Amino acid sequence: MKMDQIAFACSDELQAVKVKLALDLADKSWIKDVVTALSEVLLPNGERLRAQNVAELQFNYDLGIELEILRYVSGPNWHQSSPLNLNRIFTSHSGIHLEDGEEFPDMNGFPLVQETWTLSHTAPYLTKLGSPGYGRKYHYRIHELSPGSYVKFIRRVLPQ
Repeated sequence: MKMDQIAFACSDELQAVKVKLALDLADKSWIKDVVTALSEVLLPNGERLRAQNVAELQFNYDLGIELEILRYVSGPNWHQSSPLNLNRIFTSHSGIHLEDGEEFPDMNGFPLVQETWTLSHTAPYLTKLGSPGYGRKYHYRIHELSPGSYVKFIRRVLPQ
């Protein structure tokens, strides 16, 4: 298990550019991935909704950590009920990639706000035949540690 991701949520491309400029990463290489996923989302009323959603993701590694810019473009998602989501830039989560075969940790007492299984990706690393990540999907769980503070546990699902 390794905490190696910081993610910012942006509601549009202009906000994403602002993040890149602020971090002096506007002219650096960003990996883009449009992800379609099946998610179970905790609604504000305590109910759970299972539905498909789509997110536009961008990744950069120049700061020595995986920096993610995240924007949900359709479907229900945990950001909709976040007190931080006021159509502005905010820190979405800190991410922890689990080792292959490692189980999710017991987060008893910390609400699970979203559990997701990715269905498809557009990034060449995950879609190009011969690439080391070809065919890989992801399963992740996002827990609320305290109001406005979230941790995302990320498991790789290797192709069969």
